[in-house]
Amino acid sequence: MSEHANTGDDRLLHESQQAIDDAKAAAAEVIEPEEDDLVDEDLPVADHAEPADGPAPAA
Repeated sequence: MSEHANTGDDRLLHESQQAIDDAKAAAAEVIEPEEDDLVDEDLPVADHAEPADGPAPAA
């Protein structure tokens, strides 16, 4: 058996690794917003709101 790899396979392996490296670099550049930035400040917030059908009965 020959221990020489097919050069086409080497090229394909190199191109695949390059695509993986490019994807990793692009993912590292993504900046995710902070949780507070995701809240739309113009919307009313229902802090401490009671359910529409009234308060829960006392236990």
